[in-house]
Amino acid sequence: MKELILRTLTGIALIILVAGSMLLGPVPFLGILIIVYSLGYIELFRLYSWKVWPGLLMGASAGLLLPLSYAIMHYQWGPVWLVLPALWWGIGYLWSGTPVSSVLIILWLALPLTAFYNLGWMGETQSFNHLLPLAVIALVWINDTFAYLVGTLLGKHQLTPRLSPGKTWEGFTGGSLFTIIGGWLFHRATGDHSATVWMIISLVISTLGLAGDLFESGIKRKMNVKNMGGLLPGHGGVLDRFDSLLFVAPAMWIIMVILNYNQ
Repeated sequence: MKELILRTLTGIALIILVAGSMLLGPVPFLGILIIVYSLGYIELFRLYSWKVWPGLLMGASAGLLLPLSYAIMHYQWGPVWLVLPALWWGIGYLWSGTPVSSVLIILWLALPLTAFYNLGWMGETQSFNHLLPLAVIALVWINDTFAYLVGTLLGKHQLTPRLSPGKTWEGFTGGSLFTIIGGWLFHRATGDHSATVWMIISLVISTLGLAGDLFESGIKRKMNVKNMGGLLPGHGGVLDRFDSLLFVAPAMWIIMVILNYNQ
């Protein structure tokens, strides 16, 4: 019970922080995502014990994707600017001899958070709108929350016994159903796209959210750690809380590009 209370309180605080930053505009939202990136990078840095200076260079260069995304969207710079962080990251990788695990910095952290941030400009106008990223993070957390609750209360059939024994088919089904309901409610509230599109999006979020969770579980099992960190009571580290989003955000960006192209 104590674990559930801690988890709930921490979740509420994160919802207020992340959702509040979106409502305040693109700059506060950017600031929160830079903090999430920085904390997530620190967790990876500690987990894999990368070399200090090369690791810092690679972390800083990959993190530039976020502020450059703001400049590209707000000031209408060319997307070629996004090549620079990737180039610097590649130079750092080749120069330092950092192991293959360092690709997580850019592929599992910087790019997904950048994709999530860019969802704010995927609406009908060229200006920032918080509705889409807010809907995505809300659906991700609805899925996580109800998968956890249903799995805890009703879970009997393990989904991946060796990789993540706590995951059950009942939890996955419960999380998916509540996420579909959440997608339908978002459609009813905004009229944005059709109900069918949002149901499909909800299923994608549920499936990739689970994939992101299992991916992180695989890393933790390989590195023999329980959590990525201990910053968030009841959740573990930042990566423990945002692991689902890091798989969902790039897929949502691709989906929105396709939908906007076909309009």
